[in-house]
Amino acid sequence: SPELGTAAAQELLGDSESDVIFQRLDLTDSNSISSLSSFIRQEFGQLDILVNNAAICFNDPTLYGKVQHTPFRQQAGITVNTNYFGTLAVTQEMLPLLRSATSPRIVNIASAAGRLRGSQQKIEAFTSATLTIPQLSSLMNEFVSDAEAGTHAERGWPNTCYGVSKMGLIALTRVLARTEPQIMVNSVDPGFCATDQNQYQGYISAEQGARTPTFLIALPPEQHVSGKHFFEEREISW
Repeated sequence: SPELGTAAAQELLGDSESDVIFQRLDLTDSNSISSLSSFIRQEFGQLDILVNNAAICFNDPTLYGKVQHTPFRQQAGITVNTNYFGTLAVTQEMLPLLRSATSPRIVNIASAAGRLRGSQQKIEAFTSATLTIPQLSSLMNEFVSDAEAGTHAERGWPNTCYGVSKMGLIALTRVLARTEPQIMVNSVDPGFCATDQNQYQGYISAEQGARTPTFLIALPPEQHVSGKHFFEEREISW
């Protein structure tokens, strides 16, 4: 919410000498995405770093009392449209601004839930060296359709909407690294962080979870690394 965003910005201002500005962004609202892009273009002319952290996860079918009980079949579209397609929309909108930067970075916050799994056919599709964004998006839509039909398991999908959305995000990282070679594009498993998304059940702090994204952001340009997946400041296999 704007209130929480403003409060977070004020807290950060109190902890540093840097300028912190709050701007609203809703992954499911194309107007907010284009509005943020316009603001960055007008105020700064370029974007140096994009950290894609926003997401939804049905750790509880009611999001701990915030919404009506949401069955798995309904969770699929909400989760994939937010976590994959919303992140894709933000990234594509920001690419022209990133291309204007000297050493641009994209860090996609994934999850251990997004580990590569499913049928061999699905694994081969997600890891194809020639995978394109339209093909990946088609795969994500296929999962939603199969989940809504109740046939996702027999069609080779994992039984997790959040996990599949993060598989899509990691695959997107690899595709972008190939198609945007001037940008460092990497994904991160931050660990199970205690946040309001999981009602603070995680076992590490959000500050600890931010260490690996910060590590990637701070890499000098000559240490160009892209298309990799990281955990605790080191590359790990997907």
